[in-house]
Amino acid sequence: MSDNVVDINSKRDDIRHKRKEKQLNDLKSKFEKALPTEEHDPKKKLLSLFKKKPKK
Repeated sequence: MSDNVVDINSKRDDIRHKRKEKQLNDLKSKFEKALPTEEHDPKKKLLSLFKKKPKK
């Protein structure tokens, strides 16, 4: 009987972790596609997305 023990929590945690990684990658790709810039530093590129734009 002891051979049939399955740790459900570890499988659930693995699935949850994979889902978070996928969501992070999706969010990252959305930001990269939002405003194509010449900036290659990811931190500066992200900051430039949130800078106030001059009103026209």
